[in-house]
Amino acid sequence: MTAEGLLDPRMRRPGARPPAARRTARVLLVDDEAIVRFGLRQLFATDPELAVVGEAATARDALALADRCPPDLVVLDVELGRDGAGIDLARRLLERHSRVLVLTGSRNRDLMMQAVRLGVHGFLRKTADTAEVVAAVRALLRGEGVFDAGTMAAGVLQCDEPRGPGLTERENQVLRLLAVGMSNREIGASLVISEATVKFHVRNLRDKLEVRRRTEIVHTATRQGIV
Repeated sequence: MTAEGLLDPRMRRPGARPPAARRTARVLLVDDEAIVRFGLRQLFATDPELAVVGEAATARDALALADRCPPDLVVLDVELGRDGAGIDLARRLLERHSRVLVLTGSRNRDLMMQAVRLGVHGFLRKTADTAEVVAAVRALLRGEGVFDAGTMAAGVLQCDEPRGPGLTERENQVLRLLAVGMSNREIGASLVISEATVKFHVRNLRDKLEVRRRTEIVHTATRQGIV
């Protein structure tokens, strides 16, 4: 049998299934800067697993596009037009079950924390290189979260929020970083402590919040108004 014959569908073993085609993910770009939207469209055009189904400069246009062709992922600059427009758009997109990657040049800490508390799935600055942006998009489409560790740590740790009852200052810092999806390694790098020390603080948080699993820490702390 020739090599060509091995590739001929008629020569497949009876009952064998053809390989499943990978679904193309629908991406919506939302940014009030046309040059940014153009750059992202060009970046994603080289990936056969991504299809940009629309781009918008305003929240109104973005919602209209999302209703017409529901995206799997929205790349959004939350610093969009008037104050609060980008945050409100992120909330409405999340309600439509779209995954949201914030890609912004904003250094507004309050805006950042509002986006994180809404539950956006990723947060990057526009200073990220193209490989980071593509990697983040792919990670979000796999169901993972991606946050710029340095940016998030700076924003979270500088928030003047009340400390959780019975928590030390360091435990409170670890809790805030857990709340934005950081791993033990990322938390250690941000706080300049070892990963083993992070695990120690996480264990203390479990004990003090009376939960059994790491995944329950943030949920319980949020319910109690600690984060």
